[in-house]
Amino acid sequence: MLSLTGLLWLAAGPTRAQTVGYGDWQLHLPSSRPLRLADAGDRVYVATENAFYFFDKKLNTSQVLSQRDGLNGVNVAALAYDSVTKQTVLAYRDANIDILQANGRVRNISDVLRKSIQGTKDINQVSVGAGKAYVSTSFGLLAIDLTKLEISDTYSNIGPGGTVVNVYDAAVAGGALYAATSVGLLRGSLSQNLLDYRNWTLYQPVPPGTATQRVYRFVAADAGQVYAAVEGSGNSVYKYVPAATPAAATWQPVPGTGAGQYRSLRGSSGGLLIVDDQTGVRRLDRSGAVTTVVPPAAGSSFIQDAVRSRDGNYYVANYNLGLQRVAPGAGKTSEFFVANGPETSTSFGLLADARSNKVNVFTGGYSERYQPNGGRNGFYEYAGGQWTNFTAKAFPSLTAFPNPTSPVRGTRTPDGTLYVATYGGGLLEWRGPGDFRRFGENSPAGSPLLGTFFSNPNRVEITDVAATSEGKVWVVNRHLENNGRSGLSIFDPATTTWQVIPYTFGFDALERIALDDNGYAWVSVSRKTDASSVGGPAIGLYAVDPNPTSPNPPRLFNTSSGLPDNQIYELAKDRRGYIWAATIKGVAYFREPEGPFATTNGFTQPLVTRGEGNGYNALYSEAVRALAVDGADRKWFGTDRGLWLFSPDADEALLHFTTANSPLPSDRIIDVKVNDKTGEVWVATDGGVVSFRGTATVTEGDVKCSAVFPNPVRPDFAGTLGISGLANNAVVKITDVAGHLVYATKAAGGTVTWNLTNPEGQRVRSGVYLVLSTDADGKNGCVSKVAVLSK
Repeated sequence: MLSLTGLLWLAAGPTRAQTVGYGDWQLHLPSSRPLRLADAGDRVYVATENAFYFFDKKLNTSQVLSQRDGLNGVNVAALAYDSVTKQTVLAYRDANIDILQANGRVRNISDVLRKSIQGTKDINQVSVGAGKAYVSTSFGLLAIDLTKLEISDTYSNIGPGGTVVNVYDAAVAGGALYAATSVGLLRGSLSQNLLDYRNWTLYQPVPPGTATQRVYRFVAADAGQVYAAVEGSGNSVYKYVPAATPAAATWQPVPGTGAGQYRSLRGSSGGLLIVDDQTGVRRLDRSGAVTTVVPPAAGSSFIQDAVRSRDGNYYVANYNLGLQRVAPGAGKTSEFFVANGPETSTSFGLLADARSNKVNVFTGGYSERYQPNGGRNGFYEYAGGQWTNFTAKAFPSLTAFPNPTSPVRGTRTPDGTLYVATYGGGLLEWRGPGDFRRFGENSPAGSPLLGTFFSNPNRVEITDVAATSEGKVWVVNRHLENNGRSGLSIFDPATTTWQVIPYTFGFDALERIALDDNGYAWVSVSRKTDASSVGGPAIGLYAVDPNPTSPNPPRLFNTSSGLPDNQIYELAKDRRGYIWAATIKGVAYFREPEGPFATTNGFTQPLVTRGEGNGYNALYSEAVRALAVDGADRKWFGTDRGLWLFSPDADEALLHFTTANSPLPSDRIIDVKVNDKTGEVWVATDGGVVSFRGTATVTEGDVKCSAVFPNPVRPDFAGTLGISGLANNAVVKITDVAGHLVYATKAAGGTVTWNLTNPEGQRVRSGVYLVLSTDADGKNGCVSKVAVLSK
């Protein structure tokens, strides 16, 4: 663990990543932007912008939680811990609700998620009191019985005249329920029928119409007292002062509690915690004294929430700096806990390189109509179970990292050099911090790259790159100049020279590229071509011969050539050398081994003959945005309805992952790539990046004896045993030491899995088992051993 000026990098996530089982998921979501906290004894639960995790106070480690841990949602909007029942209530942004019980079980309450209501279902806050959890929403207040684990009441029409109010926060004290709402502060006795709006009393400490009037956002109880805060500057925290009747009660400002922008009010064992932008975290103690307990951290501090633990430590959700811990007392140094991961959840393109065993996430992008997002969030790299963020935040010096505009795609040459296509910043050749080259319009001299339309030489849009086995790089430059100059070229890093592919209609508006086994390039024309030479609807894709002396003329493929549509999202080559195209209306493949110039045949749309979709073309009329091929030649397709795995010929759907049955943070898949070395399927969604440990790998070079994971197998292991490093498509037999056959199969690529059962379907007995494998020709045999411990 690294500790520099109080900064602690948490290694729990990456350590777990290295041992993720076959068929299991791993989330690669940033945990550096915390928003809400819940103190739960030895843990602090943290809801961030894109993830949910707990921090172990004793071990100083963290663990991201998701659907794989039994949760029923993705984005936690608010949470609260009830110390009486030892339960944590999670309210998701989609209004689904989970209750984490003390025994580790998760109880789901999906009533609101499933219910159709007028207006939005925004979740604002969760608070607990009097045996219930109160969920503040845009349509009122939900009361959840923490014993029965069900919604006991819904207080919606509690505004003046029975109108619906937006409830931002709630608190319980002195037998009454308090709510900060869009109409003011409401109070109702828990002994009365609170479904009747007439049993609520309305207060407005800051009268409507005044210059300082804002929304009543926060209310909290501390030691029997109730406090509230009004959004906006020039206000104070208000304290409820009871009277003989609720109508006669008042709210009085508390001296010394003014703030520019309140972020949270929290009751604690030491007093009321006041979180605001200007002063950080202050504590209002029982005597009325106000003390700053956590001042704003140096730099870009942005405190969102804070809790006080039983040991006296303060835990702070610092949006820009991570989870912050401050010990009580003057002069204590803050500790910042940041779990290793991507800096943001933004992702547009992926690169999974088996040779280097590295995965890159590119954060740039553009819209369906190719409007640039203009982002400068850099790119991220995953290697050896750790993330490295190549961003301006991590490398502020431009001599170390040039921070190009909108990185979108990448490729690696055999020597490991990374080439990054940026949508506005040209081509980046990257070997590491301080070791890079950039290429733009005539920069350096001789570069054929062109700035985008309107003759803007500073804006060079590269949409894709592809490396050859010889170390050259194909570069796709979408420039739209409509000047008869080609946007397709080949860069030779060894000589820093370029070969420009002669112009053909549409070559100023290309987008995607794939290389086939004949050395030809397949390039798609943009789905919308703007001011290019095409100037109209998409026209399909080209096969291109790069021979500089006597090339075949580029061949155009479109719907007349078998494509389901001319609007193409992705291209890829499979294990047999077929070229696959993912379009806005399904998929198709070109299968002629002699290549595109020796035949007049076109693309074929695969017909599903088994299972879901039987009798129809694969993903018929569905926008397929992403496409990847695994070690068993199976096809992974990304759509707006989740992630699909199809058989090698795409004639059968094998798996369909969505947010409902997997930890996918979103059903909208942006990109998918497979690391052939590990079999991991990397998935970029509009909610972040995840990976799935697939069962298909590719073994390169000489075959070595297989690796078995896990080994030994513990009695409580309930997963799947994986055997990797086999000859591709190997024949595998597993026997006991006496030679009795237990299991036989054929590898999917270079990997097989075994569910630890015998031919009768029972878990095998404890003992040592032999893994015998040969290639498809009966050669390259090897024997591995695995120890199995059963109960």
